[in-house]
Amino acid sequence: MSESRAELILNLFKESQALLKGHFLLTSGKHSEWYFEKIKLIERPVVLEKIIDLLVEQIKKDSLEFDYVVSPAYGGIAIGFLTALKLQKMFAFTQRVEERMTFRSGFAGLQNSRAIIVEDILTTGGSINEVLECLQARQVTVSGIYCLVDRSGGEVLIQGKPVGSLLSLKVEAFEPDKCPLCQQGLPLIKPGASDKK
Repeated sequence: MSESRAELILNLFKESQALLKGHFLLTSGKHSEWYFEKIKLIERPVVLEKIIDLLVEQIKKDSLEFDYVVSPAYGGIAIGFLTALKLQKMFAFTQRVEERMTFRSGFAGLQNSRAIIVEDILTTGGSINEVLECLQARQVTVSGIYCLVDRSGGEVLIQGKPVGSLLSLKVEAFEPDKCPLCQQGLPLIKPGASDKK
């Protein structure tokens, strides 16, 4: 019996040692027992390519009209770039400058274009909403939003709709003052670096 797409994605994360268990501080400020370390995927381009091929397949099925793939830095850059390459589209990324999400000045063709957003891991949707604001400021029409893993299990809606994901799981994220892992005295680990303070 062949494995489902969700099982395949989960196994690729495990194979890459990109699914970690512990006590983690997420970009959102919440705490979690589980952390998807996308840098481990980026370290292994062959594994990342297998995952992106599945994402590209899903995007193609949706038959969207768009010119650009846009991703937030830094973890999303390799993911978005490879997606754009395989879809033969333009690519741009946003990055935080003094804690504010923005585009570098070199991305001149975005104005009044159409784009999809490709994110790595969705927890609260904060980064995606920041990217949306950047795109709206340039009058870009957002045709679709995708991520590799939706940790909210489909609960987070962006513009009233769920985000297209390869893997949707309900992974609990705790407010720091209500975190059972803190109450157990487990050391808090802050993985990754999104430049969000």
